Amino acid sequence: MTLFDHLIVFIFVIVYPAYDYFYSTPKFKKNALKNIPKIRIHEFQKGIAWIWILSILTLAVWLYNERSLVNLGLDISILWSVWLGLILLIMGLIYILYIYKTIKKDTAQRSNIKTKMNATEASIYLPQTKDDFMWFIPVAISAGICEELLFRGFLMWYINEFSSIILAIILSSILFGLAHSFQGWKGVIQSGLSGLVLSVIYVLTGSLWIPIALHIVGDTYSGTLGWLAFGENG
Repeated sequence: MTLFDHLIVFIFVIVYPAYDYFYSTPKFKKNALKNIPKIRIHEFQKGIAWIWILSILTLAVWLYNERSLVNLGLDISILWSVWLGLILLIMGLIYILYIYKTIKKDTAQRSNIKTKMNATEASIYLPQTKDDFMWFIPVAISAGICEELLFRGFLMWYINEFSSIILAIILSSILFGLAHSFQGWKGVIQSGLSGLVLSVIYVLTGSLWIPIALHIVGDTYSGTLGWLAFGENG
């Protein structure tokens, strides 16, 4: 454990969430209500940049200290988990495509989805144009890869260095939920529970590939529903 390990955790667990909650989120919501052109695309691009910077920094510190990627959950030698993750990803994306094609021309279903989406604080972040959606896909992929690396791989390892794996699962899930405070408290709870499930899967499999696949599918599904609700004359 090094000073840089502590610094990384401090940045992505405390500094960035605080910046996002107190400054970035209020500013985005204010501008979104003004319907400023491409405001969501700008927010998506910023989010992608930050999460990859943090992830690359984490990997750099990890490799500099000559640690094995196996201990970070990135073991490609567990072939069944790699293949299962790939299968789940493909199946999930096929299902999302099916949902999109099924609901696309169903005005009643789209209206129902829109009503439900409007009841959540996170709806303002969902894509509303084709360009929004095209940028939301990289957001989903980046979140799936980077958040699993940071919260399941690195943070759980970090906490486990001081305590038990059970506490690492619980505490990392709580912090993962709080990192999504821009979605409101309902979003925090939902994210925390999702994080808990993904953490358990990670511990049981010893691999991040399955959580990464499920995370990407989940975020893509949410973005697709958002586009169906608010985009294309939704």
